[in-house]
Amino acid sequence: MEQLLVHLFGDYIAQNDYLALNKSKNSWICLIHVLIYTACFLILTLSWKALFVIGITHFILDRWHFIIRRLIWFKNHLGPGLKYVPYTKCQGTGYYDNLLNEITDKFFTAEEINGYTPRLNYITLWLYIITDNFFHLTINFFALKYL
Repeated sequence: MEQLLVHLFGDYIAQNDYLALNKSKNSWICLIHVLIYTACFLILTLSWKALFVIGITHFILDRWHFIIRRLIWFKNHLGPGLKYVPYTKCQGTGYYDNLLNEITDKFFTAEEINGYTPRLNYITLWLYIITDNFFHLTINFFALKYL
């Protein structure tokens, strides 16, 4: 429970809007966020190994969001026939939605691709956030427990 609270505080409360909007665009900004985030875990551990793993993995996942998006997209291929919508239509969240198209004003229709129709954007956005947090929390758990 403490780990969850520290994660939520470090990743949401201690992170300002500027860091949140720019951490995937600039490594220095992401590093500042990660240092603040990792420092929050000092109340749970003084293990430099655990803090290093928490910090470096948080940096990688926050700096390069495409990693989580690709994992989501890949896991969706595990259905029948290993077919899913091409990644070019899933780049916003890893799910087939209109999220990127809302940003660029280039909507694709609700046409079916491999039997799929676009999901509602707010659902895919929350699924992405949940998946991202799952990876952070799982890594943090193992780092705190075993390092």
